[in-house]
Amino acid sequence: MKTIPLRDFQREGSKALDPLAPTEPLILTGRDQDFLLLPMTPDSRTALLDMVEGLSAILALREDQKLAVETGLDQSSMQDVEEEIQEARKSLKPRKRSA
Repeated sequence: MKTIPLRDFQREGSKALDPLAPTEPLILTGRDQDFLLLPMTPDSRTALLDMVEGLSAILALREDQKLAVETGLDQSSMQDVEEEIQEARKSLKPRKRSA
């Protein structure tokens, strides 16, 4: 996997890409953040988008788990969770039914 500085990619565009490896993923390295560039074909588009969505969901779950540990919510019992759900439901206003 080739690594390209983001600045080079911004300045040179497709010239910075390796024409000999058109299907190889690239890592664009920035000052504060890196990016993964995945070449797609019409045939691989759906599969790659599904894969990226799955990875995004896993990363979001890991962030939520980290936050739960940091705030101590990972120590909540199921009873605590159920009580919080009940309180939230009580605070919701009942919907008016339309005729």
